Formats: sequence, C-alpha cells, structure tokens
Amino acid sequence: MRRPWLLLSAICLLSALAIIAQAGLPERAFFTGRVTTAGAPVGPEIGALAPSFTAPALTGAEFRLANLRGSPVVLNFWATWCGPCRLELPELQELYAALQPRGLRIVAVNLGERPEKAREWVEALGLTFDVVLDEQGTTAARYHLRGQPSTFIIAPNGIITHIIYGPASAAALHAALLPYLTG
Repeated sequence: MRRPWLLLSAICLLSALAIIAQAGLPERAFFTGRVTTAGAPVGPEIGALAPSFTAPALTGAEFRLANLRGSPVVLNFWATWCGPCRLELPELQELYAALQPRGLRIVAVNLGERPEKAREWVEALGLTFDVVLDEQGTTAARYHLRGQPSTFIIAPNGIITHIIYGPASAAALHAALLPYLTG
C-alpha cells in the first residue's frame, strides 16, 4: 500500500529536478535587493555594481564610495569585538602599503561602534587606509552582510568581482586585485 505513495513521491521529485535543471534556480540577487540603475544591476552580488553609500569617515570627513570610481577597491566590514578582524586588518594594512602606489584603495567599514572605540583599534594597528563608521548599520544593510569580516573586491568600473565571507588572506586579495592594478 505504501508503494504507490513512494512511486508518486519519486515522480514528483524527478519532475521538480527536471524543472530546476531546465529553468535554473533563482539568483540570490533577486532576494537581496538587486535593482537596476541606468541599465546596470546594482546589488551586493558578483557582477553587479557595488551599492553606493555615504558615511562619516573616522577622520570626521564625509566618505563617498562613488568618489573611488576608477580605482580598485577592497571594501571590508569589521568590528573591534571580531577576533578574525583583528587578524585580518594588519594583513589589509600590509596589502595597502604594497599596492596603494599602484592605485589600490581600501575602505574598512566599522560596524555599529562609537568612533572612539574604532579609533583605538586603528591607532593600535597603525591603519592608514580609509576607515568609515556605520554606527546605525545602514551601509551593512545595503550589502546584506552575513557576518564579519566580509570583504568585497570592487573593480575600477564599480563592479563587484569577488566576495569573501570570513577572514581574507593578503595573497587571495592580491590575486583578485592584480588585473586592476596600474604599473
């Protein structure tokens, strides 16, 4: 008596797999807020334009991601309570020191902390790249973060080429950036 249900279940499963194989799965972008601006997709996805944002820099100035168009960018989200971030940030500084003369820009977005707390870390680690504050989480929301650290490689044309969830090694970042560096 159970065999007809088993056979029916198998047929349904095979039919579903056939439909998925034919049509494909929907891209994550359709669920994470991908939009189109002037014909170009914008979203926190590989192959889409990086979502633009304006936020206060640790220096007190206003930071605009759009102002970095034309340069390769490493956009890194971090927090002082994040153990892997503490290991990753010095590697980002070494990468920046080596590749900044070739056009690299690094933007480290501190998540939800007061400027004083972020400044302590920046000074202790000797960071010289751009540090942006996201006390309210608005920038993190634009990028639909899954956790920190999270790193987005943005080509000079503003397209996201790589996304790394968790700590990123300098070697992996260097390899991803190589096609976009000058000199």
